[in-house]
Amino acid sequence: MARALPFIGAGLLAIGLFAFPFLAGQNSYYIHLVQMMAIYAILILGLDIVVGYTGQVSLGHAGLFGIGAYGAAVIFHHYGLGVWPGLLVGVIVTGIFGAVLAVPALRVIGPYLAMVTLAFGTIIQIVINEWTGLTNGPLGVTLPPPRVVDFADWRSFWQGTLGLKAAEFQRLEFYYLCVLLMLVAILVVNRVVRSQYGRAFEALRDSPIACDCMGVSVYRYKVYAFVVSAALAGLAGALFSWSERYVSPNTYNFELSILFLLAVILGGRKSRAGPLIGAFIIVYLPNVLSDIELVRIMAGMIAAAALVALAIIALRSREKLVRALPPVILCLAFLPLTLNVNNVTDYRLTIFGLMILFVVFYLPDGVMGFLREVFPVLKPRHVTAAQPAAASAIFADRGLADAKTLLRVESVVMQFGGLKALDSVKLAIAPGTIHGLIGPNGSGKSTMMNVLTGVYRPTAGAVYLSQHRIDGLTPSEIAGKGIARTFQNVQLFGEMTAIENVLVGLHHTFRSTLMDAVLRTPRRAREEAEARARAMAILDFMGLGQFAGTEARNLPYGKQRMLEIARALALDPSLLLLDEPAAGLSAPDIAELVEIIRKIRGHGITLILIEHHMDVVMGLCDTVSVLDFGQKIAEGPPAKVQNDPRVIEAYLGGTVAEAAE
Repeated sequence: MARALPFIGAGLLAIGLFAFPFLAGQNSYYIHLVQMMAIYAILILGLDIVVGYTGQVSLGHAGLFGIGAYGAAVIFHHYGLGVWPGLLVGVIVTGIFGAVLAVPALRVIGPYLAMVTLAFGTIIQIVINEWTGLTNGPLGVTLPPPRVVDFADWRSFWQGTLGLKAAEFQRLEFYYLCVLLMLVAILVVNRVVRSQYGRAFEALRDSPIACDCMGVSVYRYKVYAFVVSAALAGLAGALFSWSERYVSPNTYNFELSILFLLAVILGGRKSRAGPLIGAFIIVYLPNVLSDIELVRIMAGMIAAAALVALAIIALRSREKLVRALPPVILCLAFLPLTLNVNNVTDYRLTIFGLMILFVVFYLPDGVMGFLREVFPVLKPRHVTAAQPAAASAIFADRGLADAKTLLRVESVVMQFGGLKALDSVKLAIAPGTIHGLIGPNGSGKSTMMNVLTGVYRPTAGAVYLSQHRIDGLTPSEIAGKGIARTFQNVQLFGEMTAIENVLVGLHHTFRSTLMDAVLRTPRRAREEAEARARAMAILDFMGLGQFAGTEARNLPYGKQRMLEIARALALDPSLLLLDEPAAGLSAPDIAELVEIIRKIRGHGITLILIEHHMDVVMGLCDTVSVLDFGQKIAEGPPAKVQNDPRVIEAYLGGTVAEAAE
């Protein structure tokens, strides 16, 4: 029943939207409201990919929306082309603008990205207003009633069988076009986010550095997400222009961007129902706000409810009271304003700001997130069922057994300003061995790990993997060469399940395109089935098979460490770098980890192990290199290194004789 719930919901939605005009008695006002909800929902579905999945904040979608609207309006104004060419132009032109914006903008993050996209939206509004030869400037463009189809039999059915007049037919045919395209957008977005592309989007939000080191280019997939989102914004804009039959520069302003962002936050991210709820709120709310008396009543009710909630919170927890005070104070401060104004339109941004504040404090996952907590049946069902692949299929034979050196580090220097974190370090890693890298805190071990995986580009020196120079490559390119890693601080994709984390590591095995994901082609289905089988085999190999459907953030710490190794193994590496894998583990977990490392080595994978547990290092490693203040001070078999005077001095701060005393 739970698995069938999304299909039942989609079916009921489609039936309800189809029947709505007749249930509403052909009321043009209500039909137009639902039509606008469908149009906005298309844009918000795309915006959710950027905000909800990749974790980027865009304030430029009003500009993209305007480009789509003007794309449809301009080709009618200059060439007389109708609805269908307008939709096509709106999608293509906006997708191109989205790519042009994304390429430079997505090199920054956080508030800087928000500022860049906001500036883009402002520039687009100015260009539309000033480019009178193309856009007709401040006068805007007026469009005729939309003609979607022109089939006599179809028109005779609506007019003869259902008794509709010509104007009602035209209104309904465009209404159904908007509804149909919204349902198609839901289907497309759902398939994209449930494919390897969706997993990549979500992974780069949770941990960009881990995503890059899994072979998934963070920058490239940010651009993919933004282009898909922009194309949907363009489709919505083109529909909007024909729905309103008039476009003008002032429509696509900063307030509209805030409105779209509010819809994503209120509705709930990472769901298909959330954008529908958000679209309902932002379409219905302005109509509610147009009635000043109703606004005053609502403000009074909200203020009373806030005071009651504050009293209840004060009785239960002082800590929660401190958190609850700011929004309640703002709400009470806003109450006198609503009692003294005659035009609420001037204060819409204030109202929207208060709504966002309340959501951040009390509904951080939006309405849909709240409903999922109250009704667990609404939570998405994770697909975990898969027949594990054969053990021999997990790890490939890379044919490196005859090589004397798998990885060679030649006089690497890593300098940060005046500090040399690595100073002319040389390493030679033999294939099929476990090479320990130890040293006191701050000795340069993790810096070396970051150099080997491309997170840092060395100031001087070179790194070779099987005679191929890899320093200077990006982390995703180095991962593709066969180097995988874990992190000193666990870098899992917390909201993704264990099997989805491993599937991100298997991203390199997919050859299907975005179009394959949208159309769900046989190639895409075959690759997904093979990847899931292999992911289950890796989880079983690591002893995590029973946790395949558990979100990574809900796993015990020891299992999270194991899952991080499992995800790294999904890259099928020739060299695996483990950065303090035993840190924070209990004795039984450490014993399990040691056995796992031996199993991994048994499959011909070379390992570099950074570890502070000396019993683990001495029991596992064939060779140990010791760093101190960025320099290699010793190297050799574990027993020899353990008794080296320089190593003892580095760890204990004294001589061998002093250590003996």
